[in-house]
Amino acid sequence: MRLKYIKLVGFKSFVDATKVPFPHQMTCVVGPNGCGKSNVIDAVRWVLGESSAKNLRGDAMTDVIFNGSTARKPVSQASVELVFDNSAGRMQGEYANYAEISVKRLVTRDGRSDYFLNGSKCRRRDITDLFLGTGLGPRSYAIIEQGMISRLIESKPQELRVFLEEAAGISKYKERRRETETRMQHTRDNLDRLNDVREELGSQLDKLQRQAAAARRYKELKQQERRYKSELQALRWLATERQAEQLRLQQAEQTTELERWLTEQRGSERGSTELREQTAQSKQQLEQVQHQFYQLGNEVTRLEQQLQHHQLQRQQRQRQQQQLQQELTQLSETLAQDNDQQQVLAAQLLELEPEQALTDEQVVEAQLRFEQHEEAWLAWQDDYQAALNQAQHQLQQQQQLHLQHERQRDQVAKCADAIDANQQQQQQLLAELEHYNLAATDQQRQQLQQQINAAQQQVAALSEQLNVHQQQFEQVEQQCQQQQTQQQQNLGLQSALQQALKQGTHEATTMDVQHWLQQHQCPALGQVQQLLKVEQSWQLALEQLVQPWLGAWVITQPLPEWPLFAGAQVVQLQVKQPPKGSVAALVSGPLQQWSWLHCIAAVDDAAQAQQLLQQNQWLGAINQAGQLWLAGGYQASTMDAAASKLLQQQQLLQVEADLTRLQQQLQDSSLRKQQLQQELKLRHQELDQAKQNLHLYQADLRSIDERFQWQQHQQQQLEQRLQQAKQQHQQLLQQLVTGQQQQQQLAEQCEQATEQLQPLDEQHWLTQRNHLQQQRQHLREALTALQQRQMTQASEVQQLRQQLTHYQQLAQRARQQQQHLQAQLQQLKHPEQDDDTDVEVLALTLEETLAQRELIDEQRRDLANKVHEYEEQLRQLTSGVQGVQAKIEQARMRVQSTQMELAAVQERSRSILAVLADLQQSLKPILEGLAEDANETEWQSKLERIQQAISRLGAINLAAIEEAETLAERKQYLDQQNDDLAASLATLEGAIRTIDKETRQRFKATYDAVNHGLQELFPKVFGGGNAYLELTDDDLLETGVTIMARPPGKKNSTIHLLSGGEKALTALSLVFAIFRLNPAPFCLLDEVDAPLDDANVGRFCRLVEEMSQSVQFIYISHNKVAMEMASHLAGVTMQEPGVSRLVAVDIEQAVALTEA
Repeated sequence: MRLKYIKLVGFKSFVDATKVPFPHQMTCVVGPNGCGKSNVIDAVRWVLGESSAKNLRGDAMTDVIFNGSTARKPVSQASVELVFDNSAGRMQGEYANYAEISVKRLVTRDGRSDYFLNGSKCRRRDITDLFLGTGLGPRSYAIIEQGMISRLIESKPQELRVFLEEAAGISKYKERRRETETRMQHTRDNLDRLNDVREELGSQLDKLQRQAAAARRYKELKQQERRYKSELQALRWLATERQAEQLRLQQAEQTTELERWLTEQRGSERGSTELREQTAQSKQQLEQVQHQFYQLGNEVTRLEQQLQHHQLQRQQRQRQQQQLQQELTQLSETLAQDNDQQQVLAAQLLELEPEQALTDEQVVEAQLRFEQHEEAWLAWQDDYQAALNQAQHQLQQQQQLHLQHERQRDQVAKCADAIDANQQQQQQLLAELEHYNLAATDQQRQQLQQQINAAQQQVAALSEQLNVHQQQFEQVEQQCQQQQTQQQQNLGLQSALQQALKQGTHEATTMDVQHWLQQHQCPALGQVQQLLKVEQSWQLALEQLVQPWLGAWVITQPLPEWPLFAGAQVVQLQVKQPPKGSVAALVSGPLQQWSWLHCIAAVDDAAQAQQLLQQNQWLGAINQAGQLWLAGGYQASTMDAAASKLLQQQQLLQVEADLTRLQQQLQDSSLRKQQLQQELKLRHQELDQAKQNLHLYQADLRSIDERFQWQQHQQQQLEQRLQQAKQQHQQLLQQLVTGQQQQQQLAEQCEQATEQLQPLDEQHWLTQRNHLQQQRQHLREALTALQQRQMTQASEVQQLRQQLTHYQQLAQRARQQQQHLQAQLQQLKHPEQDDDTDVEVLALTLEETLAQRELIDEQRRDLANKVHEYEEQLRQLTSGVQGVQAKIEQARMRVQSTQMELAAVQERSRSILAVLADLQQSLKPILEGLAEDANETEWQSKLERIQQAISRLGAINLAAIEEAETLAERKQYLDQQNDDLAASLATLEGAIRTIDKETRQRFKATYDAVNHGLQELFPKVFGGGNAYLELTDDDLLETGVTIMARPPGKKNSTIHLLSGGEKALTALSLVFAIFRLNPAPFCLLDEVDAPLDDANVGRFCRLVEEMSQSVQFIYISHNKVAMEMASHLAGVTMQEPGVSRLVAVDIEQAVALTEA
């Protein structure tokens, strides 16, 4: 493989696209000093991956981009492309079949650097890997530049070893070994982490297994609890059945007693009927008189309010007149002030307008003067530029005097680069020391300890929250039990009321009627007992009136026929308003339109009933006590409040509402119970996670402690290397001082040559420029001041005009408002005379109305006394009835209480069956399997002991069984991962041993071959003497390499005692010995023959010619003998300052170029 050509675009001084061909095995690049020859070497080093700007003689990577010259602008990017001929197939890997390989690098001003391989974008590492083992690289032995010969021969043992490794082709193995060691370290870290996780999982698994055992015990106890609960419910069901039988017998006895007291009550009530009728008539007369009295009182109140209203209106008009008069006075004063202000503004405006016109003329004159001076300033600039160009032309003629100074400066820069590299090494070591900062690691330990403390506090807090949630769950569970008990009681009461409402009705007949109505498409509104709504005082009376119809269905549409089967009851409503005084007027809802209620009058006593019946308008009359008078008879009240269907219906509705509320509360409590169960499970999981995090933090703390000890050891080694670098830095500083002194001498010579030039008369041109600039500045300031004054005057005039317009508008609005207020004042003076006449008429009417009300009040008091006498007599007659009524109420309450107790017992029986259904148990199998000696007390005791055993288990994680199985599977998986990682680590260690063995063998063979080649080449180069290589250590993997050379006739003890030419020849001998073993595709030499005399140059040329049979040489030289040796010459010139170009030359032209 050989280099065909290099293509440079925008790289350093090669601004134009330049193609440097290498058609032969030996190519010499010639040209004068400073023309850019070494830039070709820098281009090759750069495209092969050089990342240090100092090694490219720059401060930043963007310094390789052409930065412009006196005649050219800077460019935005630079690129270099190397094209190799691989027809021999030396390149290995995927590119072995390519006949031509292109490597390109491109950099832009923004610092972006891209690599391309055969036109495809790639990484820098891809380029480096491509040339590993071939001897090519940014700092390999194939590229030897100025000053590198001496550095090579004086390099450290480890640095010299790098050249042998590259020649042996083991550099790529070392790179792979380093990557393998990195992966091994990561694997070990993963193993440590995995072991910590496995240990943590093991402890968690032990804990979960204990929890799983407790969960299994919990399930066994819950199964026993379920069995005893079922049997206990069965025992309670037997007890409730026996209690229900006793209550049925007791209910029959209480019903007989109630009937006896009701018969006695009916006889006592007949005596008080006549007295109630007389009382009712007197109350009716009293109500009529009271109605007249209240009407006169309302009339008196109305007249007094009208008088008061007229007085308030008069006072309000007087206040409005005073307020309007004050506003007119203030408005007149404001109008006068606005007129004065308008006169002042008009006077100021007349003064400012002439001044503004004068300023405008001055601005035009100042602008004209400034433009004339601008033309003079441009003419001076043209003259100065012409004189400056002439001085620059003279200066370019003296540039050749600075070439020697530039060369010495390059040498000083290289020494400075070495110092920078040393400083960079020190900084790198310091950075590594900072990387191993023990304080940071100790801070991590403290932070981790704080995390551990926080995790411990979190575990304690979560445990406390778990206890609180457990208590809340127990409270909600107890609340659910209480609500269930209350629900069972209400269900018993509901059942008793429903049975009481069903007594006396045929449910089958009722359903038949409803079905018949649906078939005839006549929907029913409901039953009478459901729709009858009346005031509580009339409830018993109305229920007695419609007693036979309570179960009837209410419809609104007419029927084509009536249901004729037995027990059928239907009520049809009519769209008709109820008559005044009928019982229908007391009813609310659709039953107001029931014609039967329209025919019955609502009365207070018997007298009113008789009077109404005589009018033949009513079929009957009824009072609040339930006494019913018909046209041909009378019926006393037979209704009992305890047996009232309507009251029972209302009570049933209340009980159902309570049941609905309890059901909602029970659902809420059950939902809350489920939420608390979920929260308990979540708190358990959070507590387990917090404990797991705590164990992980503790494991991390142990790992950090181990890393802290390792960092201490690494820090000590780095401090030793830093001390060595500081000593080397002192030596480089001494070399830099010597080079700077030589550079200073050359700089003084350049200054003397520069003084002989005729300088440009800068003072003359500077004086003219300052004078013109001062005039220009004065004119600009005057123009600016006039323009500013012009703007100020215009702003003042505009402001005065706006203020004048504003005050004119204010005056106009004030005059309009003044006219409006005068009109309002005139309107308020007219209504006063009309008000005086109205007040006199109202006063007379009030006196007459007061006299009428006093007469009616006397009649009202007489009638009230009469009613009071009748009521007192009625109370005396009723006192005997009340005793019997009290006994009836007591008997009825006992019957109702027994009924409710019986219903409650029956409901408890049903609730027991519901509980068994919830437990998924049947009553019959439980009773069959129940022990003969079983009793409720003993079974309750056993159940409590089981519940206590469950309580002693504490918080149970029912998911622990499944979690333990899952965690066991995960631990088994991690154990397998651990085995796999251990096997992988063993495999990597075996690979390391194989790489080490191969590396030792190759390095030893290469060392012996290069040492033999050096011993063979050195006498040829020097005409005698000897040289050899020596290892610094027995470990072939880490040993350094030193070189020892003794020219003919010398017995020096170290290589550093040789002269510059001897060092150069020794280094060349070593390089060519390496090339013999592993020849790189090409070898770049940059003026390596500079320190050699003619005799040694001849030896150097013969050696190069001999090596060129297998290696392509590209070298830069000023020596004629070296030029003659080349098969092809490439000339570099800089005819245009700052721009390098490639020219074709022959040997005579090359000699002329070097001597120029």
